[in-house]
Amino acid sequence: MDAEGLSEEAPCPECGSRKTVTYHYVEGFTELECRACGYRSDADELSALQRFTGELLEGPEDARPPVPMMAMKA
Repeated sequence: MDAEGLSEEAPCPECGSRKTVTYHYVEGFTELECRACGYRSDADELSALQRFTGELLEGPEDARPPVPMMAMKA
Protein backbone atom coordinates (compact mmCIF):
# COMPACT_ATOMS: atom_id res chain seq x y z
CA MET A 1 0.00 0.00 0.00
CA ASP A 2 1.49 3.27 -1.08
CA ALA A 3 0.33 6.49 0.46
CA GLU A 4 0.91 10.09 -0.35
CA GLY A 5 1.75 12.19 2.70
CA LEU A 6 0.55 15.78 2.70
CA SER A 7 1.02 18.53 5.26
CA GLU A 8 -2.64 19.54 5.55
CA GLU A 9 -2.14 21.01 9.05
CA ALA A 10 -4.89 18.86 10.55
CA PRO A 11 -4.83 19.26 14.36
CA CYS A 12 -3.28 16.40 16.34
CA PRO A 13 -5.84 14.75 18.66
CA GLU A 14 -3.12 14.29 21.33
CA CYS A 15 -1.34 17.65 21.53
CA GLY A 16 -3.30 19.95 19.19
CA SER A 17 -0.24 20.76 17.07
CA ARG A 18 -0.72 21.40 13.38
CA LYS A 19 2.70 19.92 12.52
CA THR A 20 1.02 16.83 11.11
CA VAL A 21 1.20 14.73 7.99
CA THR A 22 -1.95 13.16 6.57
CA TYR A 23 -1.40 10.02 4.49
CA HIS A 24 -4.02 9.29 1.83
CA TYR A 25 -4.19 5.67 0.67
CA VAL A 26 -5.62 4.61 -2.69
CA GLU A 27 -7.81 2.13 -0.78
CA GLY A 28 -9.81 5.11 0.49
CA PHE A 29 -8.60 5.68 4.06
CA THR A 30 -6.27 8.18 5.73
CA GLU A 31 -3.79 8.07 8.61
CA LEU A 32 -2.45 10.97 10.67
CA GLU A 33 1.07 11.38 12.04
CA CYS A 34 2.17 14.23 14.34
CA ARG A 35 5.73 15.50 14.04
CA ALA A 36 5.49 17.37 17.35
CA CYS A 37 4.49 14.58 19.77
CA GLY A 38 4.86 11.40 17.68
CA TYR A 39 1.15 10.52 17.64
CA ARG A 40 0.15 8.00 14.96
CA SER A 41 -3.45 7.16 14.20
CA ASP A 42 -2.36 3.66 13.16
CA ALA A 43 -0.46 2.93 16.41
CA ASP A 44 -2.92 0.24 17.54
CA GLU A 45 -2.65 -1.61 14.24
CA LEU A 46 1.16 -1.40 14.25
CA SER A 47 1.27 -2.54 17.87
CA ALA A 48 -0.67 -5.65 16.92
CA LEU A 49 2.09 -6.50 14.42
CA GLN A 50 4.92 -6.18 16.94
CA ARG A 51 5.56 -7.94 20.27
CA PHE A 52 8.18 -7.62 23.01
CA THR A 53 9.55 -11.17 22.89
CA GLY A 54 7.32 -12.90 20.36
CA GLU A 55 5.57 -14.93 23.05
CA LEU A 56 1.82 -15.38 22.87
CA LEU A 57 -0.01 -12.97 25.13
CA GLU A 58 -3.44 -14.14 26.19
CA GLY A 59 -6.27 -12.17 27.71
CA PRO A 60 -8.25 -9.07 26.82
CA GLU A 61 -6.47 -6.67 24.49
CA ASP A 62 -6.76 -3.77 26.92
CA ALA A 63 -4.84 -5.79 29.56
CA ARG A 64 -1.83 -6.39 27.30
CA PRO A 65 1.27 -4.26 27.91
CA PRO A 66 1.87 -1.49 25.38
CA VAL A 67 4.45 -2.19 22.73
CA PRO A 68 7.15 0.46 22.24
CA MET A 69 6.82 1.88 18.74
CA MET A 70 9.65 2.14 16.27
CA ALA A 71 9.44 3.12 12.66
CA MET A 72 8.74 0.08 10.50
CA LYS A 73 10.73 -0.31 7.33
CA ALA A 74 9.50 -2.20 4.31
